[in-house]
Amino acid sequence: MIIDGYCVLGVDREYDLTAQALLPAMDAAGVDRAVIAPVDRWLAVDNRRGNDYVLQAAAAHPGRFIPACSANPWYGEAGVDEFRRALSEGARLLVLHPMVQGYLANDELVWPLLEAAREARVPVYIHTGPPGSSSPWQITDLAERYPAVDFIMGHSGSTDFWNDVNDATLAAENIYLESSLARPFAFVPRLDVVGAHRGIMGSFAPNSDFGFEWRQIRQAVPADLFSQVCGGNLRRLLEKRGAL
Repeated sequence: MIIDGYCVLGVDREYDLTAQALLPAMDAAGVDRAVIAPVDRWLAVDNRRGNDYVLQAAAAHPGRFIPACSANPWYGEAGVDEFRRALSEGARLLVLHPMVQGYLANDELVWPLLEAAREARVPVYIHTGPPGSSSPWQITDLAERYPAVDFIMGHSGSTDFWNDVNDATLAAENIYLESSLARPFAFVPRLDVVGAHRGIMGSFAPNSDFGFEWRQIRQAVPADLFSQVCGGNLRRLLEKRGAL
């Protein structure tokens, strides 16, 4: 199963991607399934609306989309309740975006959501790269605090923290690197250092062109690692909660 680890579905200020556009792009690229996440506005403010949008898209196209969900930690217990509701409706991954949601990645504000993710055996995708709000070592801090939670370092710290990524990842066994914005020619050599079992292909469409990202990753990833990096590793994490 070939899986794109992160796409943003919806139409907003910086995004314009619908299911009707993503599905043919997946077919053309030979991608079986794609993780779909809400747009920034829904990550920041209207979590339920965003979660329902991707859940409905996944329900309309069974076997193609894997719905991710989000809750802004500032909502406190109400955010935890929304996360659990989305899981009960079929969400399989928690997305956190510290810059958009307005906190530091390793602030104690996020701990209740991570505790809920631990209980549910759900991986957590955290956008990284913006200075101050979300760096690789902040993810390491969270990973050490929650060793039973699988953390996906979105964008592999790109672009500002590229030189911290390898050491920060090696410091905790439960950190995985997602490829978007990191450029395949730079991302693939990292796997020689941290281990191919930690690599996850994500296009971050529509911020990046879906077809281009997949053409580039096919050229960069060795054939014997392709199924692992481009689906197998993420599937292993997602299926801790049950078969896809």
